[in-house]
Amino acid sequence: MGRTLRLIADRVDAQSIPTVVVEHESLGANLTRLVLSSPAFASATTDPCDVTAFRVSRTDFRHYTPAVLDQGRRELTIIVHRHGEGLGEELIAGWSVGDDVKVCQWSSTRGFRWHDTTDPVVLLGDATVISLAMAFAGRVALEGRRALTVLEVDAADVVATRHLVPDATVIAAGHEPGSALDAWLTGHAHEIGALPRPAVYLAGHGQSIQRQRAFLRESCALDRRRISTQPYWATGRSGL
Repeated sequence: MGRTLRLIADRVDAQSIPTVVVEHESLGANLTRLVLSSPAFASATTDPCDVTAFRVSRTDFRHYTPAVLDQGRRELTIIVHRHGEGLGEELIAGWSVGDDVKVCQWSSTRGFRWHDTTDPVVLLGDATVISLAMAFAGRVALEGRRALTVLEVDAADVVATRHLVPDATVIAAGHEPGSALDAWLTGHAHEIGALPRPAVYLAGHGQSIQRQRAFLRESCALDRRRISTQPYWATGRSGL
């Protein structure tokens, strides 16, 4: 959604869910666990790949991925990556436990959504993908599917990320976005190639996604239709 017309922004805001912040906890060096509570969450459902948003100005929204929706506790958890700038980060940093906030209704795009099949799942991404990885982990456990998740995060966030996504391979980022994940893929492409008809999801840094998609198609002979992509940010751009 990003930037939109004021009329549309007002309409989206009117349909948003009123919530209360019940947890706002720093994790590692650059992560925040945000937990929101609402009676509406008792009957709400979410799928991996769903995206919600917070309104940051009259015409702007910033998107975040639900990590866990606990109907019993009526709570929605989101893991926020603090990258040092941005309207969404500033907004969330200013919240405290007890604050009233609105969260937009969530949905998935046509090109990046969860498919209920028995195929093994591969998820590759960076620190902006931690919430998505948690959502994937919860669903594959319910469906009994095989999964391979690899996350590239800041070195100071490796331990925290491993606690959040215990079954994931978590590697420390290099100087350039995606470079550590590129190196991992070069050494482990056979693991993905050996999976029967994997559903591959690439998310996070836009330029890294392009490189990794090309690599997987060439090295693992993956059909392009088996690879779903969703950039959350890109070098030189904001508000994706």
